[in-house]
Amino acid sequence: MTDFSSRFAELLKTLDDENAEFFGAGMRDELLALVPAIPDRAAEACLFRELAVLEAKRDELVCLDHAERALAAHADTGALSDHRLYFMHLTCGDVGTAWNGGPRTAFHLKEALRLHAELGRPLPEAFSLRLNRGVHERTNGTARMGLDWFEPLLADGEREYGAESPYLNHLLGLMSDSEEKLGNMPRALAHAERALALLDVGSDMGRRVSALTAHAKLQLRAGHEARARQLSDEAIAFADAHCSRATQEFAREQKAKIFPVS
Repeated sequence: MTDFSSRFAELLKTLDDENAEFFGAGMRDELLALVPAIPDRAAEACLFRELAVLEAKRDELVCLDHAERALAAHADTGALSDHRLYFMHLTCGDVGTAWNGGPRTAFHLKEALRLHAELGRPLPEAFSLRLNRGVHERTNGTARMGLDWFEPLLADGEREYGAESPYLNHLLGLMSDSEEKLGNMPRALAHAERALALLDVGSDMGRRVSALTAHAKLQLRAGHEARARQLSDEAIAFADAHCSRATQEFAREQKAKIFPVS
């Protein structure tokens, strides 16, 4: 076994261990230190695949550059299994969506969806991939292009999880925003009302305060001042009953911004 192989194998044990704890930047530096010792194209594909996934987990857009090099080497060697390719595409697509990684993001999402079907991966992963594809299309194309992904996803989500599932909250919020961009305020309001009703705050009570405030702003943009005031007052009352002093102040500040004193 070459020096590269033995060193890389040890790092891979840690990277593949779901329970392992390590400092991300430190692991990145250890992987990068192996680059000058790469013995062949197959090893190059494997090393840069790990760099891509690691940097994606660190939410760094450079993951797309590492994935590009891994895929080029893989094209020459077939060194990467579909399983390892899938998780690289999945994580890179997620980061590319969050940071608007351009056309490469769409490629990763498309490949991840293809491999998801071939590998029989869990349904929630496909839901997230399709959601990301809609976000990418909306960001880089039009609101209508985003809805072309969101609308069938909502139908599938309702069928799989139930129409009252909190799992649909984020999707409905995105649909509301897209409809508003298209000038379809009745649809935007309907999706937003439903998203608010499905919100699961968990242990973060401040999420409901933020959601109520955001919906108040939407209602005001739609010309419904009375409903907007009602939601702002609900946000304040909820914050007073369940949240910290800072969140209580936030709720009042937001109402003051929505309804400034003339």
